[in-house]
Amino acid sequence: MTRLIGKVLTASRSETQVAGVQTSCVRTPGSERLSSDAGVYFQREALERTGIISWLTERLTDPRDPHRVKHPLSELLRDALMMIGQGWDDQADAETLRDDPMLAACGSDRRGAQVIERKLASQPTISRLLDILAREPNQEVLDEALLRLVEERVRARNKGRRARTMTIDIDGVPLQAHGQQPGSAFNGHTGQRQHYPLFALCGETGDMVGVLLRPGNAGPANEAAAWIPKLVEYLREHVARQVRVRLDAGFADAATLAALDAHGIGYIARLPRNRALERHFEPHRYRRGRPSKREREWTEEFVHEAGTWERARRVVMVIRERPGELFRDAFYLVTNIQGSQRFVRRHYQQRGKAEAHFGEYKDVIGESLPCTRRGQATEEQAFARSQALLTLRALAYQVLHVLRDSLERATGDGWSLRRLREQVLKSAVRVLRHARKLQVILERRAASHWRALLRRLPRMEPRPG
Repeated sequence: MTRLIGKVLTASRSETQVAGVQTSCVRTPGSERLSSDAGVYFQREALERTGIISWLTERLTDPRDPHRVKHPLSELLRDALMMIGQGWDDQADAETLRDDPMLAACGSDRRGAQVIERKLASQPTISRLLDILAREPNQEVLDEALLRLVEERVRARNKGRRARTMTIDIDGVPLQAHGQQPGSAFNGHTGQRQHYPLFALCGETGDMVGVLLRPGNAGPANEAAAWIPKLVEYLREHVARQVRVRLDAGFADAATLAALDAHGIGYIARLPRNRALERHFEPHRYRRGRPSKREREWTEEFVHEAGTWERARRVVMVIRERPGELFRDAFYLVTNIQGSQRFVRRHYQQRGKAEAHFGEYKDVIGESLPCTRRGQATEEQAFARSQALLTLRALAYQVLHVLRDSLERATGDGWSLRRLREQVLKSAVRVLRHARKLQVILERRAASHWRALLRRLPRMEPRPG
């Protein structure tokens, strides 16, 4: 099933023929079918090359009666991930896509031309998938799957070895709630009803490392002190020899910093402004002499102990002077890293890339977590379903990121996930079934991108165990 598509052949000015398969499906007379989601092929290829679906199905506990199962867990997982990646984020969309031949073929465990006749699972069946994944042992497996995807990506780049260093950016990402979903709450800071999960992302590569769902009115650093060391422990063992953490101002609380110090985790965190810090800045506030013709930036260092901290810590003050302004500005970084002031400043300022990825997740994968208390479900069970859905979406993001990275390497051009979906994944095709073979006729505008992506998809060797 992994070799659905062979080489791309020119058919005419407006179309390109692909020896392989087809996708939101329209039936046409005869044996031809139409689809607009042909890019699910690349998602299937990425999933197969990582081996993550087989790894998941070996470890997830499926409570269903095997004699009555119509849709195996492996097919449900592929269908759910590929639908999210293609932009079908509502479970009710499963009914719209029920007869889609490309989704049917790329999600199937079977081989052969007859796979396009497979019917996708219904919305209630996909909802039951979330019930299965929401069980605590299964949620732990799902969380580890995300870490394994990152591990395989890093090791593939380093010839099977761990990376030397890695930086993890941690932040709370508000996800707007449209209703009374369990765990959602009104947040006065953002002025909306929301969930407020923690996201962890690799600063160097943009890979999603972990997600943790929290109530919408949670404080910025709630649960961070327990969650971050667990992530770093896995990354140190399997992914990188040295792992640093970058944090926003909301995470510079006593509990989080103490937990990172206790586990020997290097960190750089921005501090919120306060009077004690401003006293160190006061001698530098006013510009002296002629104004500079360009923006200047330099650092000063001092030791500071906040009232809630158990000990004093190193603080690097970054001072900025802008042309035409009489007053300078400053921000403050607390760190336990023994690097130079310049290294601390520059390393923290690279955090902007992670902020862009967090925004991209919200734009392309979506915000809402529409899990409700159906039937006899308790508040805790519904919240667990939302956590499972959030992790599934993080896995779908990671698959798209693998494809995006491969396409950037192939074309030498920058690609956003939005552009990847609209120009490559959402490609229109005609699927022909003849003589036990499938032929996919692809629109010509996407052919060059398909050729490039087929050449550069990474081959990853999953680590045993």
